Amino acid sequence: MASSRISAFFISSLLLLAFNQTVAEATQVEARIVKTSLNEGTVDLSVRLSLPFDWKDERYFSKKEFPVDAPPGFPNSGTTRHQLQWNSDGTFEWFQFDFIQLGTYTIIDQYTIEAQLFGGQVLFGSFDPASKVLRFDGLDYLADFSIPDVAVEVSDNLSEWTEVDQVEEVSQDFTEGHALTVRFKRTRVGSEYYRVRVNGGGALPVKITNDEPEVFQLDPFVLEEVLLDDCLLTVDVNYGGGCKDHEFELFMSPSIFSESFPAQASLWLKHNGNGDICRGLVSDKIEFDITAVIEKYREQHGRDEEFILNVYGFFSDKPKAVKVVRYTP
Repeated sequence: MASSRISAFFISSLLLLAFNQTVAEATQVEARIVKTSLNEGTVDLSVRLSLPFDWKDERYFSKKEFPVDAPPGFPNSGTTRHQLQWNSDGTFEWFQFDFIQLGTYTIIDQYTIEAQLFGGQVLFGSFDPASKVLRFDGLDYLADFSIPDVAVEVSDNLSEWTEVDQVEEVSQDFTEGHALTVRFKRTRVGSEYYRVRVNGGGALPVKITNDEPEVFQLDPFVLEEVLLDDCLLTVDVNYGGGCKDHEFELFMSPSIFSESFPAQASLWLKHNGNGDICRGLVSDKIEFDITAVIEKYREQHGRDEEFILNVYGFFSDKPKAVKVVRYTP
């Protein structure tokens, strides 16, 4: 069940003193605080994560940001990062500003990659497993990862802890490798210990509703693949963009299972591109926790049984693209 997949680790830091302490439960994730700063009551923690991943099967963003030149008549779109995507079929996509280059690649040793653009140019990349940085064509790139659910707790004696009411920001820290920036406010500043609790590895919950499928059709995308491992549903999608963060939500609608055998539920992806005007082809993996769907089945049937999930992609007329996975308790 979901609880067996939820990992938690605790990282404690004594603010204003040169001291870091890691307090961990049994977990597959290791982490440590690498930077702590305080500015006018705002605390920033840089928490480096040691997440298991295959460096050759990831999407990367450049550490450096570049200005975006908006088309005539559009407001300035701020900054963007170059992107790299290594695909399992030996091809790669290299997004720069508002254009994309394609090519093939070969792994020539454990941490070195040789890439050839379709125009003929050959480029090399090297991955540093210690810093989790990929050096490619003179730029440093960091692997993208799902931002996990984070809570911050505070103590002055390491035995009694209270949760910080509101964490203002949890985002990827592009100055480090696999790292988070965790920002929160403190009205009282002194010799305090902070610990960051990270749960669930960033999987998003499925929302239960009775809305019509048309409600979820916001921005287009292509649903490539869906995989289910216990309670973790992973969807592979493609969409146009590259200059802004895109958001995906997953809804079960209707809120009841069909009366077929096995019973079936319909899941609908909703994509919000946040007004991204760039035209690069972006590939993404999003993870969802289907615990709410499992609990809904128990509520309706009073037991755990096998059921089928029909996951729908974007449509403009009627639902067409669907991927089917089977849940087995």
